[in-house]
Order: sequence, then C-alpha cells, then structure tokens
Amino acid sequence: MIVANRMSPNPWTISPEASVAEALELMQTHGVRHLPVVEDGLLVGLVTDIDLRTAYFASLLEELKVRDVMSHDPMVIGGGDTVFQAARLIHRHKLTGLPVVENGHLVGIITLADILGVFVALLGLLEDSTRLDVALKPGSEALEEVYAIIRKQGGEVISVAQLSSDVGRRIYTFRLKKTELEPLVEALQEAGHGVLL
Repeated sequence: MIVANRMSPNPWTISPEASVAEALELMQTHGVRHLPVVEDGLLVGLVTDIDLRTAYFASLLEELKVRDVMSHDPMVIGGGDTVFQAARLIHRHKLTGLPVVENGHLVGIITLADILGVFVALLGLLEDSTRLDVALKPGSEALEEVYAIIRKQGGEVISVAQLSSDVGRRIYTFRLKKTELEPLVEALQEAGHGVLL
C-alpha cells in the first residue's frame, strides 16, 4: 500500500511571507491542520495548527509571518513509499503529517488521521466482527493450526495481529467476521491453545 494511494493530493499551501492570521484563516476555512509552505514552487517548510496555536498572540497575528513559526526543511516522504514507512516516520519523530514530495515538488500530504484510517480498515474495525485472543501453544506450526481450527469451525479471519512475542507465550488477536465463539474456544482449548477472554 503506497502513500500516493492514501495521501491527500494537491493540498492547500501557503507562502512563507503570509501572516499567521492568513494561515489560521486558511486552515479554518478548509478544515485542515497542516499547511505545506511553498516558495517558487518548492517545499520550504510546514506549518501546523499546533505551530500556530503556540505562536498565538492576538496583537501580533498580522505581524508574525509563517516563516517565523514554520518547521524549516520538514521531513518528507515519496508517493511511492509505503504507508508503513510513513507510519514509522510519524511515530518515531512524533509528527502529525508528512508532505509528499516528488523531485522536490509537493504532490500531497499524508497525515496521522490518514494512516490511522488505513490501520483501522486493515484490522477490520469498521466491520461487524468478533475479537478472539489466543495464546499459542509452543511450536512452529501453532499459528497455522489455529487458522485451520478457525476455518474448520466456520470462522473467517478478517485480520490478525501479534500482541506478544515473549518466548513461550505468543499471543495473537484475531478479528473474525461475526461468529459464535463458544465452539471455537472449545476447539482451540482442546488443541492445547489458551483463549484469553
């Protein structure tokens, strides 16, 4: 899943010479929280609603310029990079968004909200579903065995995530299409797996 398919293309931008008041008005008018700062067609910075709120002095709104409060040389990502690479950068650097740049030119922006939307969809949280947490018994085939048991009992896996990889206690959470859990729990326990309720 690449950034180009999940970003907001052609985002609203602002000049570094614009006033903070203009930036605030643009954000409020268009309901955005990030404004890439562009000069001569090139990305030179990024200003966020947080940057503007921390620089908020009512008497100085017209005097303060975007260049005074923006992040210079912001971290960026390419449209061909993966959403997972973007998520790692955002998490590691505590960002709320990344401008998407191709050959130095701004082509979009991907935000924390965009990435959260991807993960919510991947985990199947938007569907009516059932959660099943399983502590796998030891052995390299344990995960495949759990999948086989779920299928045999008529369950359909939407997503799976590893909650714990501690040696001797691997815990996975399965998101299943809405199903009755009792027969699944019984079959898993009979096979030696723990079910966390």
